[in-house]
Amino acid sequence: MIALDLSKRSTGWAVWMGDESPLQYGSWELGSEYTGRGQTFAKLHANLLDLRAVSRFEALYFEEPLNPTKLKGQTNIDTLRVLSGLAAHAESFGHALGLRIVQGINIDAWRPAFIGRINSNEAKRKAKAAGKSASDGLKSLTIERCRQLGFTPRNTDQADAIGILDYCVAMRGVVPPWRANEVLQPMLAGGAR
Repeated sequence: MIALDLSKRSTGWAVWMGDESPLQYGSWELGSEYTGRGQTFAKLHANLLDLRAVSRFEALYFEEPLNPTKLKGQTNIDTLRVLSGLAAHAESFGHALGLRIVQGINIDAWRPAFIGRINSNEAKRKAKAAGKSASDGLKSLTIERCRQLGFTPRNTDQADAIGILDYCVAMRGVVPPWRANEVLQPMLAGGAR
């Protein structure tokens, strides 16, 4: 299975083939401000083909694009078009290759499940009190949770892809090796448990 945190600048990906196989993860730069949407989608396609050639994943999960009613910060209409196009291309890729599962995952579902609902709510509460976006705090908690599980993501996109994959594995009722010996989820430094 593969999980994607879709972005033009840095698409995070995580692949796990099941059993005792190691989780693999990384990120791809699909374009810059000078790259057209079509080129960006084609680069996603090429990268997915390359990864599928070596991992033969049969399930593809991706973070759903932002809801336009929740726009904040630097997100603009062009960003929304790119994110929607990347999600559509991921769906199209999965269906064209006959993958068993192709599914968008809502950030409000996977992230609290990965970092803990209390941590998520606390980060949002602190950000609101400070008049800021909770995004940075939530991303820090996601990276911290990855590290607790033994991963060392180099950026937040890789961490998000790991979180999405972990959530999707749990949805399928599977306990992966990185969770096998975990009795209780440890407390994260950024929030109360």
